[in-house]
Amino acid sequence: MEGIWEVASPGSEKGVEDPWIDVVGSDLSGLGCGRVLVMVAGKDVLAREGRVYAEKLVESGWEGGRVEVVESKDEDHVFHIRSPDSGNARLLVQRFAEFLRQSLL
Repeated sequence: MEGIWEVASPGSEKGVEDPWIDVVGSDLSGLGCGRVLVMVAGKDVLAREGRVYAEKLVESGWEGGRVEVVESKDEDHVFHIRSPDSGNARLLVQRFAEFLRQSLL
Protein backbone atom coordinates (compact mmCIF):
# COMPACT_ATOMS: atom_id res chain seq x y z
CA MET A 1 0.00 0.00 0.00
CA GLU A 2 2.81 2.40 0.83
CA GLY A 3 4.32 2.15 -2.65
CA ILE A 4 0.96 2.83 -4.27
CA TRP A 5 0.36 5.90 -2.10
CA GLU A 6 3.82 7.33 -2.78
CA VAL A 7 3.00 7.30 -6.49
CA ALA A 8 -0.55 8.63 -6.03
CA SER A 9 0.37 11.41 -3.59
CA PRO A 10 4.12 12.03 -3.48
CA GLY A 11 3.75 15.20 -1.41
CA SER A 12 1.75 13.66 1.42
CA GLU A 13 3.39 14.40 4.77
CA LYS A 14 1.43 11.70 6.61
CA GLY A 15 2.22 8.88 4.18
CA VAL A 16 -0.16 5.93 4.40
CA GLU A 17 -1.77 7.46 7.50
CA ASP A 18 -3.16 10.29 5.37
CA PRO A 19 -6.98 10.24 5.70
CA TRP A 20 -7.28 10.23 1.90
CA ILE A 21 -5.78 6.72 1.84
CA ASP A 22 -6.32 5.43 5.38
CA VAL A 23 -10.08 5.76 5.41
CA VAL A 24 -10.31 2.88 7.89
CA GLY A 25 -8.35 4.93 10.42
CA SER A 26 -10.64 7.92 9.89
CA ASP A 27 -13.86 8.77 11.71
CA LEU A 28 -16.51 7.28 9.44
CA SER A 29 -19.53 8.10 11.61
CA GLY A 30 -20.12 11.43 9.86
CA LEU A 31 -20.13 10.10 6.31
CA GLY A 32 -22.78 12.15 4.54
CA CYS A 33 -24.43 9.60 2.27
CA GLY A 34 -27.32 7.24 2.85
CA ARG A 35 -25.89 4.11 1.21
CA VAL A 36 -22.44 2.82 0.33
CA LEU A 37 -21.44 0.28 -2.30
CA VAL A 38 -17.99 -1.25 -1.80
CA MET A 39 -16.72 -3.14 -4.84
CA VAL A 40 -13.86 -5.56 -4.18
CA ALA A 41 -11.87 -7.67 -6.62
CA GLY A 42 -10.86 -10.81 -4.74
CA LYS A 43 -7.30 -10.98 -6.11
CA ASP A 44 -6.68 -7.24 -5.78
CA VAL A 45 -3.86 -6.13 -3.46
CA LEU A 46 -6.43 -3.72 -1.99
CA ALA A 47 -9.14 -6.36 -1.42
CA ARG A 48 -8.51 -6.58 2.31
CA GLU A 49 -8.78 -2.80 2.67
CA GLY A 50 -12.14 -2.82 0.89
CA ARG A 51 -13.55 -5.50 3.15
CA VAL A 52 -12.20 -3.83 6.29
CA TYR A 53 -13.61 -0.47 5.16
CA ALA A 54 -17.09 -1.98 4.88
CA GLU A 55 -16.79 -3.61 8.31
CA LYS A 56 -15.50 -0.43 9.97
CA LEU A 57 -18.25 1.62 8.39
CA VAL A 58 -20.90 -0.65 9.90
CA GLU A 59 -19.14 -0.55 13.30
CA SER A 60 -18.62 3.24 13.25
CA GLY A 61 -22.10 4.26 14.25
CA TRP A 62 -22.67 5.72 10.80
CA GLU A 63 -26.32 6.64 10.50
CA GLY A 64 -26.46 6.45 6.74
CA GLY A 65 -28.11 3.12 6.33
CA ARG A 66 -26.87 0.27 4.19
CA VAL A 67 -23.41 -0.92 3.29
CA GLU A 68 -23.38 -3.27 0.32
CA VAL A 69 -20.29 -5.27 -0.63
CA VAL A 70 -19.91 -6.75 -4.09
CA GLU A 71 -16.93 -9.06 -4.41
CA SER A 72 -15.67 -10.39 -7.72
CA LYS A 73 -13.68 -13.26 -6.22
CA ASP A 74 -11.51 -14.36 -9.15
CA GLU A 75 -10.64 -10.88 -10.43
CA ASP A 76 -7.78 -8.44 -9.99
CA HIS A 77 -7.57 -4.65 -9.63
CA VAL A 78 -9.50 -2.70 -12.31
CA PHE A 79 -10.46 -5.90 -14.14
CA HIS A 80 -13.62 -4.18 -15.36
CA ILE A 81 -11.49 -1.61 -17.19
CA ARG A 82 -8.90 -4.03 -18.53
CA SER A 83 -11.52 -6.49 -19.81
CA PRO A 84 -14.77 -4.53 -20.06
CA ASP A 85 -16.49 -7.21 -22.14
CA SER A 86 -15.85 -10.04 -19.69
CA GLY A 87 -18.79 -11.60 -17.92
CA ASN A 88 -17.66 -10.46 -14.48
CA ALA A 89 -17.08 -6.90 -15.70
CA ARG A 90 -20.57 -6.77 -17.15
CA LEU A 91 -22.04 -8.11 -13.90
CA LEU A 92 -20.14 -5.51 -11.88
CA VAL A 93 -21.27 -2.63 -14.09
CA GLN A 94 -24.86 -3.90 -13.94
CA ARG A 95 -24.67 -4.06 -10.13
CA PHE A 96 -23.26 -0.53 -9.99
CA ALA A 97 -26.01 0.74 -12.31
CA GLU A 98 -28.64 -0.93 -10.12
CA PHE A 99 -27.13 0.74 -7.04
CA LEU A 100 -27.38 4.14 -8.75
CA ARG A 101 -30.90 3.42 -9.99
CA GLN A 102 -32.03 2.63 -6.43
CA SER A 103 -30.68 5.99 -5.33
CA LEU A 104 -32.98 7.74 -7.78
CA LEU A 105 -36.15 6.06 -6.54
